Amino acid sequence: MISVIIPTLNEAEALPSLLRALARQGEAHEVIVADGGSDDGTVSLARTAGARVVAAPCGRGAQLAAGADGTSGQPIEAQLTT
Repeated sequence: MISVIIPTLNEAEALPSLLRALARQGEAHEVIVADGGSDDGTVSLARTAGARVVAAPCGRGAQLAAGADGTSGQPIEAQLTT
């Protein structure tokens, strides 16, 4: 399974089209939106679209780390050793 982590901050306008595009992909995947404190409806839109939402400190690195912690898949390294 592929985990797609999307760091967001007030992306209510752009996020729906990205989530629709991801939903059309045939590969098994999960979508994690790592939100840095949006106040424009981003979180609600992400949840409505079926994405898992994790709250994170604002900042790309912190958001990506929080998103990675919220994945349900295994890292590639772990998959290679099993």
